[in-house]
Amino acid sequence: MHIIIILSLLATDVAAKAGVSLSQARQSLSSIASLTRGDISVTQSGDLLYAFPSSIKNALSSNSLRYKVTNTWVEKVWPKAFLGIRVAFGVFLFVSIAVIFSTLLFIQSGGGSSDRDDRNDRRGGGGGMGGMGMNNLMFDILRPRPFGFFSPSYGYYGRVDPYNKRQLGRQDNEEEGSGIFESIYSYIFGDGDPNRSVEAARLREASKVIRKNGGAVTAEQLAPFCDVDDPDELGDKFLVEEGFVLPIVSQLGGEPVVTDDGDIVYIFPDLQVSARGEDGDFDELVLGSDVDYLEEKTVEFSRNPAIGNIATAGLGVVNLGGALYLGQVLASPTMAGVRLGGMFGLVQAGYPLLVAYAILFNAIPAARYFYNEKKNGEISKRNSARRKWKTYMDVGGTKTKRKLDAARTLKQQMRRLGGRSGEQAVYDTSKKFEEIVGDKEKADMSKFDELLGGDDSFQ
Repeated sequence: MHIIIILSLLATDVAAKAGVSLSQARQSLSSIASLTRGDISVTQSGDLLYAFPSSIKNALSSNSLRYKVTNTWVEKVWPKAFLGIRVAFGVFLFVSIAVIFSTLLFIQSGGGSSDRDDRNDRRGGGGGMGGMGMNNLMFDILRPRPFGFFSPSYGYYGRVDPYNKRQLGRQDNEEEGSGIFESIYSYIFGDGDPNRSVEAARLREASKVIRKNGGAVTAEQLAPFCDVDDPDELGDKFLVEEGFVLPIVSQLGGEPVVTDDGDIVYIFPDLQVSARGEDGDFDELVLGSDVDYLEEKTVEFSRNPAIGNIATAGLGVVNLGGALYLGQVLASPTMAGVRLGGMFGLVQAGYPLLVAYAILFNAIPAARYFYNEKKNGEISKRNSARRKWKTYMDVGGTKTKRKLDAARTLKQQMRRLGGRSGEQAVYDTSKKFEEIVGDKEKADMSKFDELLGGDDSFQ
């Protein structure tokens, strides 16, 4: 006998747990139900409860080619492809340095050919470029000894969410095999955006605060999770303009309510409905906020050690200097009309690519450094503002306390769906039509009997 475990989900629970808007949660659940042939129950209050088999991933893979292809790409193909891209950037740096300086040595030794009759003279002139001789000691910088001891991880590029405490333990162990070549990519382009999931974290933490307070909160309670101005800089507008809460209110189905004192309290009736049947699961989902305020992560220039970035920058400078010097040599009068042979001819033809790579190798990190400094300044300012709003709410003034008291009077009890003590469904797609009709008739008869029993005129 096989036991099928059913996973029951409500859009409000998904929105609160995943940090997405209610509309997105409803749309996603409907799409998944269609693809996995899940069942939908309708309660007496009109709420939709979605039921899926526990092996939902297997069901999606079987019924959706798009999901299967996307999942294969994300899980298997892209990580390897992206690893190849990162390695290729590092390899190309060493290839560039090698071909640049080997070409310079080849020219110094008199290599090359010309279509002119005085080709030998040209070669002689090329051999006479003693001022362009390169010290063999410069090739010692090509040896990768400085990089042998560091190996950065690329958790930001993976599926680790920096705002999910359960995943943070895996971040440092993700892709441990990265080395010198990937470190070069990290120096050029960084390690991704650590705040890519900040919007999900914002809605997730705000949902916890809302549910913890019975679905009725004030703007001050939501301010630590919004993009707000510094309260010290607002002056007379402090505790007056509350437009910063509108994104959260609109995405989580909130409604503004004006109190008798003219204050605004935001109620979220949809979030006060849950399909969590067991107390432990219910408390884990609803109660307690993991953080007091939303703190964005600062963007690191690179996760490489400082010595690694210094060594990589040094190689970049050497590569740029060599490329510029090679350009001067190729443009010199003594090289006019000379065509290098063999591999060096390819270097001569592809010189624009080499010099472009060398310039970008140094320009991109420099530009990114100043951009990160500006961005981190803005992040620090937002974090400071949220922290101050949290302090102001905790200390509270007369108006703040009055609004909090008003919010407490509007709080609602959590309404549960399904389970032994929850609100039962009046329609379920898993039932046959005859069963639905029979259940409705029984419910109507039971209600009729109750009415008869309470009416003295029939006694």
